[in-house]
Formats: sequence, structure tokens, C-alpha cells
Amino acid sequence: MSNDFASANDTEDKKISFTEIGKGCYAFTAEGDPNTGVIIGDNSVLVVDAQATPAMAEQVIEQIREVTDKPIKHVVLTHYHAVRVLG
Repeated sequence: MSNDFASANDTEDKKISFTEIGKGCYAFTAEGDPNTGVIIGDNSVLVVDAQATPAMAEQVIEQIREVTDKPIKHVVLTHYHAVRVLG
């Protein structure tokens, strides 16, 4: 018996938000799951968790480009779950 990922049955489109939660700190979320953190430093951008797919990661990059043109140089993966690392 195999188990699906927790979000495998959650296929409806979700509203995406990109909210500044502190100076240079942003939260990207699709109604709470998955989440990505963005920290804009003096010279570059750090991303916390990479989303579940490359297409979803591209949405994060698009939002980052709305607020800065600094290079994305660092990605921190908090843990190995598909919705955090496959993007």
C-alpha cells in the first residue's frame, strides 16, 4: 500500500500572496501551502524553501523581480518535503 503526499488531493487553484512582513522580508504563500520566505539583503536575495515544482518556483521569482533586481544567490531548504524542495 502506498500513501500519496499530503497535498496530492489538493489540486484546486489557490490565491497567491506576496507580502512584506518586515523590512526586506517577504512571505510568498498560496493560501498557506506551500510557503516561501524571501530576504532581500544589501547585495543579493536569499530564498527559504523552493516550492514544489519549477513552475511554482518561477512564480516566486516573478514576485521577487517586482521588488528587486538583485541576484538570487542563496536558497535554504528547511526540510525535505516535496512541496519545499522540488522547485
